[in-house]
Amino acid sequence: MFSLDTNILVYAANRDCLEHPRALALVEKALSEPERWLVAEQVLLEFYKALRHPKILSRPMSPAEAIGQVRFLRKNSGMQIVTSDLSFWDEIEEHLESPGLGYQRTFDVVLGVTLRMSGVKTFYTRNTRDFAGIGFERVINPIDT
Repeated sequence: MFSLDTNILVYAANRDCLEHPRALALVEKALSEPERWLVAEQVLLEFYKALRHPKILSRPMSPAEAIGQVRFLRKNSGMQIVTSDLSFWDEIEEHLESPGLGYQRTFDVVLGVTLRMSGVKTFYTRNTRDFAGIGFERVINPIDT
């Protein structure tokens, strides 16, 4: 199984950024084979927030436009939506108590463990270092490769 991070969705939605073509190509690939892809609820919430943020998009979306994008992914993309489960907490806690783990990585740990425990083997993100040590078989930066 495959999944992608919020940053890939944001780049795919933002025609004004240099990363747009590569991110859009990956999202289109996911949409062409949705049975092989998972999206975390956390990513959908982060995506909604990013679409409305004036420092992220030069033309932020309205609430209705942003939720329309999220609704499409959640209801019409065909990709499975997963959420963190209480059964994941023992592993999440193990990662969170690791020496040297910065507090900024808290949500990355929750996302990474949630996806891996849901069967994701390959994760696409621009921030590959943030997901090192989570246990994915592959963490790929599709923008800079």
